[in-house]
Amino acid sequence: MGKDLVIIAWGDSIVYGWHDNEYGGWVNRLKIKLYNRKKTSFIFNMGIPGQKSLDILKRFEEELKNRFNNEDDFKLIFAFGIKDSLLLNKDIKYTEQFEKNVNEIINKAFKYSKDICFIGIIKPDLSKRKEYNLDNVLKIDEIIERQCQINKIKYIEIKNLLSKDDLYDGLHPNAVGYEKICNEILNNF
Repeated sequence: MGKDLVIIAWGDSIVYGWHDNEYGGWVNRLKIKLYNRKKTSFIFNMGIPGQKSLDILKRFEEELKNRFNNEDDFKLIFAFGIKDSLLLNKDIKYTEQFEKNVNEIINKAFKYSKDICFIGIIKPDLSKRKEYNLDNVLKIDEIIERQCQINKIKYIEIKNLLSKDDLYDGLHPNAVGYEKICNEILNNF
């Protein structure tokens, strides 16, 4: 018998599946699609609304230890940064702290798996989400992508994947948006 596939998705409200009343977000959709493909897999949703990189860094290793088993095939998925982009509105030097946080998360993750993936950031609809600055969102996304390249881990870009019609409230995807994200992840798995 082969190893079980264990996927753990870490992140914010978009990982959590906020506003997807159909299937509960892209993580649950991924679980259903893998199940339908008859893949032995366990998928854990570690998304918490409002989480920033530092929040994930603080909880990551302790929570992962409780789910880790050397006999399993672990894939770690990270999707966060939109809330970090808000911190750039107050302090442009926050990019340095964010990059440090991402690098520390990657280093901790490498202790458990080499199969690590980061999902890029959604571009918010600025007509509905005026608190966001597109330049800051793109700077944070660029840091994530660069750290993935440096560390030779997978980065899945989604900033141009969704239209405004795919967003429930200008930030969180609706059911169609979550389905698109799930399919993009499956296509790049």
